[in-house]
Amino acid sequence: MNKQAGEKDFDHPIRNIDRLIFVYKADTGKVNALLDSAKKLLMIKGCTLCSITHGLAGEKEEWRNCREEIGVPVEIFHRDEIDSRLGKVVRDQLPVVVAETVGDLVVLLTPEVLERCKGSVHDFKARLRLHSSMRNLAIPGL
Repeated sequence: MNKQAGEKDFDHPIRNIDRLIFVYKADTGKVNALLDSAKKLLMIKGCTLCSITHGLAGEKEEWRNCREEIGVPVEIFHRDEIDSRLGKVVRDQLPVVVAETVGDLVVLLTPEVLERCKGSVHDFKARLRLHSSMRNLAIPGL
């Protein structure tokens, strides 16, 4: 029987997520951080994942609380830091959230899904929970 998009797969056991990998659509460095802040200030579209985790003054407190609640390590990469293993999974999908589980890398949140969060940590957390569940993945803290 074929499964519809978004339908849960009951044939595979639920696996715990060991870590989350965030890949920003931005490069490393102070100049790039300043450019991203300027985009936020001028309301020019920048990295949608950055807008969820950071405000003009740095990391959002709401995001820090969410990260602690998630209960797994969250590793952050910029697009110029992607290694070949991660690059094979991410390809040109940036920004993106990837789950690592038992050595496998699974894309959880695509650029389109992150765009729909509109910078909201609350919305991000709900979508993270939903998309993990759709892939039979569990986040210990959610």
